[in-house]
Amino acid sequence: MTAQSWQPAAHQPPPAPDEIHVWRIDLAADPTSPGGAPVLSPDERERAGRLLCEHKRAQFIAGRSALRRLLGHYLGVAPQALAFRYGPHGKPGLPTGASHGSLTFNFSNSRDLALLAVAAAREVGIDIEYRHRGISVAPLARHILSVHEAAAFQGLPPQRHKQALLAAWTRKEAYVKALGVGLARSLSSFSTGVVGDDKSAWLQLEDANGEPRIWTFAPLAVHPDYLACLAAPGSDWTLRCFDWRPALNPRQP
Repeated sequence: MTAQSWQPAAHQPPPAPDEIHVWRIDLAADPTSPGGAPVLSPDERERAGRLLCEHKRAQFIAGRSALRRLLGHYLGVAPQALAFRYGPHGKPGLPTGASHGSLTFNFSNSRDLALLAVAAAREVGIDIEYRHRGISVAPLARHILSVHEAAAFQGLPPQRHKQALLAAWTRKEAYVKALGVGLARSLSSFSTGVVGDDKSAWLQLEDANGEPRIWTFAPLAVHPDYLACLAAPGSDWTLRCFDWRPALNPRQP
């Protein structure tokens, strides 16, 4: 594993089994967003049409367009031809079959930034949160912190409570997204490291879901106004991070 260094790119070869790719997508600056709607599926276009706020609608179109274009390039198919399957708790994935190999992915967005994680034959989860969002500290702490984490949290000065909670939230959301269980798994039922330790460090969680394996949590320095984290099983993988630059490849479908 290595710390992230964001490289501008239009596309990359599919990740090797010991790699995880993370793409940072600027939803406000995506030059393909005005023409992004044609690559969306009919249900995605319908969802976009239901968004009354023009800015949110543009963000949605830009995010789904980037997701389809990047996955389409990895798989060698037209972005509009991609079909997604959804797990019991709503986690999107690619249909099983030789044409899609073992590619897995997870997507998260907050305000004007989105992140896409892509791996091979490995579950992956990612979450991004706006650092300055308003939260109710005490109720959120009760909702997401384990007993061990709550004890550490109480030892922090009050001025650090909000950021510590948001950091814990991104780790836990990334983990349950990787598992594909979403809100069916209580966030307070497991610990993901010391609350308040917001250093850019790799954290490992053993047996987090009653399973004899290690999960690794990698904080992502995406922007001063955001917190983000990647979660994946094992510690035998390298993180490669890219800034999506579709304009570098104007012929990209």
